[in-house]
Amino acid sequence: MNFNKIVLVVAIVLVVLGMGIVVAEDISIGDYEFTIPDGFQVVNSTDNVVFLSQDDDHAIGVMIPEAVKDSEDAKTYLESQGYTFIGEETYNADGKEVQQQNYESDGYTIMAYIIPAGEDQCVVTYTIPSSETPPEGADNPVTTILNSIN
Repeated sequence: MNFNKIVLVVAIVLVVLGMGIVVAEDISIGDYEFTIPDGFQVVNSTDNVVFLSQDDDHAIGVMIPEAVKDSEDAKTYLESQGYTFIGEETYNADGKEVQQQNYESDGYTIMAYIIPAGEDQCVVTYTIPSSETPPEGADNPVTTILNSIN
């Protein structure tokens, strides 16, 4: 009889543990939805902006600013905010053309990813300490956002 109770308890524990590993969390911004990268939590969210944080030095912002209609608008805006432009590249992320612009400010590297989002542009920023090498590919948490945004 005790053996049956032990088997039942073990089965319940396994089911509960399995449920905790199931899905990544999605969040919406404007008319778009994306997956929150592992290790990041929502710090603040409005209709057009979502801020995520991993810790005090690693943050992601996802926004659909009305004033940004293309990558040049994004560059002008970020430079007006005091960011120093250090380079850019264009690449494909899961069928979406992404313009990546890199900036420095106050000991941080800010990578801005501009994605066409209908008539507007979706801008994703990733901020890390300047002492760190910017992550690439699957190591970059922004890849989760870029590949899942729809």
